[in-house]
Amino acid sequence: MTQDLADSRTSWFFKVCEAALAVTALLNLLLFPLEFMPLSFYETYGQYFDYVMGSLMAIALIASTIYSLIWHQREQTKPIDSPLRHAWLQGIIRYWLALSIATYGFAKILKTQFQTADYLLDMPISAVNGMGLTWYYFGYSYALAVIIALFQIGGSILLLYRRTTLLGVMILLPVMINIVLINVFFKISSGALFNSIIFSLALVFFLGLHRKRLKVIFWDLVGHLPPIAFRHGWIKHCLRLLPIAVAFISLKALIISHPYDQMLKGTWKVEKLIRNGQVQPSTAWLTDTRAWSRIYFAGYEGCAFSPNPYRFEPSEGLMGSYEFDSQQNKLQVAFYSGDTLRARISHRTAEAMRLQGVVHHDTVDMQLIRLHR
Repeated sequence: MTQDLADSRTSWFFKVCEAALAVTALLNLLLFPLEFMPLSFYETYGQYFDYVMGSLMAIALIASTIYSLIWHQREQTKPIDSPLRHAWLQGIIRYWLALSIATYGFAKILKTQFQTADYLLDMPISAVNGMGLTWYYFGYSYALAVIIALFQIGGSILLLYRRTTLLGVMILLPVMINIVLINVFFKISSGALFNSIIFSLALVFFLGLHRKRLKVIFWDLVGHLPPIAFRHGWIKHCLRLLPIAVAFISLKALIISHPYDQMLKGTWKVEKLIRNGQVQPSTAWLTDTRAWSRIYFAGYEGCAFSPNPYRFEPSEGLMGSYEFDSQQNKLQVAFYSGDTLRARISHRTAEAMRLQGVVHHDTVDMQLIRLHR
């Protein structure tokens, strides 16, 4: 047991937190065999899992509260071997964390996690949900998945030894916090979110056991080099802020210097296309790659002219960079194929505009309507 929290370990609140995590660990371990159940089991009873998780949390809080009250009262009235109880409870939490987090690590190595079904690969990216995007992104590189897995497995091994518990916590906590944020903002399943939050809270609990030592290392410890003195103290404060200010101002100036990036940015539907004086039929894109149906302006990332109204395929459309002069309403597009479009934009509003110009000896006249994605 560390000396840092000698007072807190005798407090009722500390006992509640410790016991709640230990009870949660035991209940979670009891549910571990469910991992081996067939898919039909999850299809039948999966809808009840959120209620089960909520019930388990309630049981853990009630049981830990009652146990902590009894423990705390007895500790005040007669001698009791509290350090041994702390050792057992913290041992349960450490071993549960090691088992659970290492399981996620081996799942990445054995390719049972971050695998994307083939049918999802043929879906438009705008139709893929957050979990599908996350799985495809992290599964794109097996090497990255293995590196994350090694951090999880290595940190879990360190948790199994009291001497290296803090080091294991320092390795695992940044990984778990990142996973919590991904689970929240990419709307991963509620079970995964629940587990990641509980694992993170348990790691924070162990981090708190060493808070005094961590304060000495990360706050009180000062470098041995002599301080650089200035005549006025405010100069040093300004110098500290300078890198952050320059980072923001330089990027903001770059955005301001390219106003056209925001004015046209978005997806535009070609409502009407007239080429060389002839109105192109709505089915012309099936046989003519220059019968554009969609135009994409993406700012720094350039633009794309696509004949396909349903998806963008680089081999079918034209891609390039563009510049737009909002004062003279002139647009110039330099396609990577070598062609150049010089056009004038008129009747421009937030939702529609007309584009007239010349590209590859062809005159084009297009009526565009903004699409909201």
